Amino acid sequence: MFTLAFWKGTAERVVASTAGGALAAIGADSFGVIQADWQGIASLALGAGVISLLKALAAGAKDGNPSLTNAETTPNAKHRAG
Repeated sequence: MFTLAFWKGTAERVVASTAGGALAAIGADSFGVIQADWQGIASLALGAGVISLLKALAAGAKDGNPSLTNAETTPNAKHRAG
């Protein structure tokens, strides 16, 4: 949990979760982007980011890896379809 690789992986997950939360909130808004409640969208997105950070910390406490599934360390991880 005290390695640069752990924090890089954690940062990637937090940014992706935050962006996903924002996109989900924007997509669920029936008024469109112009009239969107940006404070509510930001709140939801930051909440998703905090949850992602807490999950990474919980996983890292177990084995020093921010992933609960250890997908990055499997032999076939390089062969995933992109």
